[in-house]
Amino acid sequence: MAITLSQQPTSPGMTNSDYLFTVTSNSSSQPQYQFIADLTLSGSATVLQRIKQQPNPSSIGVFNFGQIVASYLESDNSWKAAPFITSSNVAKRFSVKFGEEYGTSISSSVSIYNGITNATTGSPALTGSIYYYVADGLVNPYDAVNFNFPSASYFTASAVSTTTTFSKQHALTNAPLTQSIQDGEYATISLINGNFTNSTSSAQDIYAVNVKSFDSSNTLLDDVDLVNLVNQGGGPRTLTTQLWSAVAVSQSAGTQLITVGVGPQNLNDAGDALGSTWAYYIVQALGQKASNTVNTSGSYATLRYEKYGAQCGYDGVRFAWKNEFGVWDYYTFTLQSDAAFNIERQSYEQEFVNYSTTTTTVPYDKERRGATQFYNALIQNQTANSDWLDQDEADWLKELFFSANVFQQIGTNFFPIVISSANLVEKTNPRTQANFQYQIEFKPANQLRPRI
Repeated sequence: MAITLSQQPTSPGMTNSDYLFTVTSNSSSQPQYQFIADLTLSGSATVLQRIKQQPNPSSIGVFNFGQIVASYLESDNSWKAAPFITSSNVAKRFSVKFGEEYGTSISSSVSIYNGITNATTGSPALTGSIYYYVADGLVNPYDAVNFNFPSASYFTASAVSTTTTFSKQHALTNAPLTQSIQDGEYATISLINGNFTNSTSSAQDIYAVNVKSFDSSNTLLDDVDLVNLVNQGGGPRTLTTQLWSAVAVSQSAGTQLITVGVGPQNLNDAGDALGSTWAYYIVQALGQKASNTVNTSGSYATLRYEKYGAQCGYDGVRFAWKNEFGVWDYYTFTLQSDAAFNIERQSYEQEFVNYSTTTTTVPYDKERRGATQFYNALIQNQTANSDWLDQDEADWLKELFFSANVFQQIGTNFFPIVISSANLVEKTNPRTQANFQYQIEFKPANQLRPRI
């Protein structure tokens, strides 16, 4: 064996972190020796990045692909999932293959070896996994216990097609399990789907998402199963009758992360509108019991959405932001909101005398402008105030302020914004649990264009 892979990340992983591999070789003492690592998309022969690295003083190669992989991931703007959207940009499968190069002396030419055997030249070929599944999220070094994403908290490959009872909270969010929402608002949840070993017997099989809506007297109004099918925007199933064992080989990088539209507007767009008297509804991501049957006892996530109306005459400002898992969270600042415009101008002083006259005389022109503006920019600044929050909500909303990818829902459209600042007001009354309120300042990422 030429190269030994001593450490590698797990799947699923998050890329905006330290994504580490360590390798050793029994050839590392050869002249001009370097480890080689090739990064490709799984199934592709196109090398995205080739990294060469000399062994450290202990003859070990340490490769960190975190920031490199991040450059190949983007956002999936999946706010309007109706009912499902699969991932095409925010999570992908990558292959990392290792090889080595060295010469016969310190001045000779070097040859590349595949890393599997000392005698075989060729492109790097040694890998510890067929692919590494990586999402555009992060692992907070102060919360983690090692370099890997703590996937067990968000993904469990349990036995499929069973009546087993379980209750997990594997939605990729730190949001409270009970949230407020109103008619016309979008919201989504995202979950890891399937597995990373192509197992036909165990997976986190998101077979259906159930939505039960109730009125203010707790009377059930509607009970809808949104089945995760290809023709519904999900997958890998194409038929409700298919067991996981029949579709395991069909899972792709896209179907391993699914986003489900669970907001009132998403449900309306999908043809499953909530009744006019709804007061709250409960969303559950469920597994499969048998062909064409939902395992109502096996829940991978459960969230409750409660209806609220305008506060003090304000409709509120709804934000969507990319959370620490690389998918979307939502919140509406329900209290006072204000908008103001600042105008930035640049000008020059023009002489009253027209030295560029096109005639042989300079006419007197009292309409000739002296101070002349050549640049006007309208800068719209807005403020929004949250309702009073408890500690969990206040901690969760910090992700909104830290996110570099934030949108505002206006009507049924989303527009990019930039958050300028956030202020926290804290109550001092120890008898109330809702002790915090945020006021944020933000502006559109694309400002209005004035006439010149």
